[in-house]
Amino acid sequence: MITKFLASYGFSSFKDFLLSLFPSFKYGIQSWTLTFSAVMAVISELLGCSPVIVLVMFFSVIVETVTGIRASRKLGQPFESFKFSRCVLKVFIWVFLLYMFHSFAMDMHDKSANWIYLIGEFVFDILHVTTMFYFVIEYSTSILENLAVLDGKPKEALVMAVSDVFTSVVDRFKSLLKK
Repeated sequence: MITKFLASYGFSSFKDFLLSLFPSFKYGIQSWTLTFSAVMAVISELLGCSPVIVLVMFFSVIVETVTGIRASRKLGQPFESFKFSRCVLKVFIWVFLLYMFHSFAMDMHDKSANWIYLIGEFVFDILHVTTMFYFVIEYSTSILENLAVLDGKPKEALVMAVSDVFTSVVDRFKSLLKK
């Protein structure tokens, strides 16, 4: 039933849908993106700047949509409401995940007189903000794919270049810590 539903959006399999939703898995960088998202979530919560991420998320969706439309035009593919509905489906799923973690955190907050609920609230709040960062990274990955197409390069060119830079920075940081 799920496969049939996803096929109506042009996804050949559940895996194809998940790779569209989480493009970092195509490049094997999901561990870095999840780790980076979690670290940034903790920092963001400590600094109290989580609301700014919502603006970045909104901007990411707009930029991804615009670059996707332009990349499709460059490839000679016309704008189709069918493809746009895929975009809406992906955003809906992300918003559902965000809502779910936020709801759990708020439910725990309502009962915060008990220490276990305070821990639960903290965990779900961090999961919520981690998901926000992960959303931005996944959409940035998709934007990089679109920009590569616009530049006439293979879809993965810019994603791999950014991945290589990130890996290089992390390796240098590790070597500094070993000294």
